[in-house]
Amino acid sequence: MGFNLRTENQLQLLCDSRNRAIREILNEATGALHVEELADQLVARDVTMVSSSTYDDKIEEAVIEFHHERLPKLAEVGLVEYDSDENLVSYRPLPESQVDWQDETDLKELVTHLETAHKSEEGDIGVVEGLDSAFEYARKLADEADEELFSMYATTDLLEDECVRHGENAIARGVTIYIGSQNETVRRLCREELPEATVWEPQLDWLNTPTYPRVGRLILTDRRRVMFSVLKEPPSGTDAPEEIAMVGDGEENPLVVLVRELLGPRLDHLDYQNDEFQSDLPV
Repeated sequence: MGFNLRTENQLQLLCDSRNRAIREILNEATGALHVEELADQLVARDVTMVSSSTYDDKIEEAVIEFHHERLPKLAEVGLVEYDSDENLVSYRPLPESQVDWQDETDLKELVTHLETAHKSEEGDIGVVEGLDSAFEYARKLADEADEELFSMYATTDLLEDECVRHGENAIARGVTIYIGSQNETVRRLCREELPEATVWEPQLDWLNTPTYPRVGRLILTDRRRVMFSVLKEPPSGTDAPEEIAMVGDGEENPLVVLVRELLGPRLDHLDYQNDEFQSDLPV
């Protein structure tokens, strides 16, 4: 069994960047927002310098769109709380994933496939847009790992409690987990929350580029399935980073082969690169 209908509709709506922006605004709010206030904040994100009359027109258009289309649909699938009588809308957290990831057609709504010279399914490279969608796909990979889960993270914004829980479940199944980050806070959190995992500091120049876009996270399971993401801009104190990821499946998938080539022999010597092992070496 794959997605239930409610989950499918949630994912379909979250593929829309405007719907994701609505949830981001509501998540940052301290409580429920009036529909006009929500429209004002959304329009402010989309426009730069316009006349006051044009700005007001855009807000009015957004309010109408919210009332008649977006908010009822988002509320119906449990993505927001919407009181149409009081014109109030508030954030509604997603429940724990109820997806059975055994179905290979799962997340098809999240992934846009790119054309490649290799015409088989194993040659497909997909694109996953948005932080929420990337998190969901990362959990999918963790849940489907059989032997090995290799991951690298650039920032703590790409870690969440749900990721840790899926990592714990993988370890309980006997999956070996490796987690790398040049961010000391990420490494500390991983050592505390997943003590059975091997945690190390990658020595890869392409992970430490000072400009954006830059590499966000890399997940490789069983050396045959991969998600490789890019952060479009730096995370701020209030906003999560924008993320877009490429995904590939299969030992001969071009993206999987590229990642294995980039990592090279490091994959086979991670136990000797972890922080605990390095600290035990004689000076």
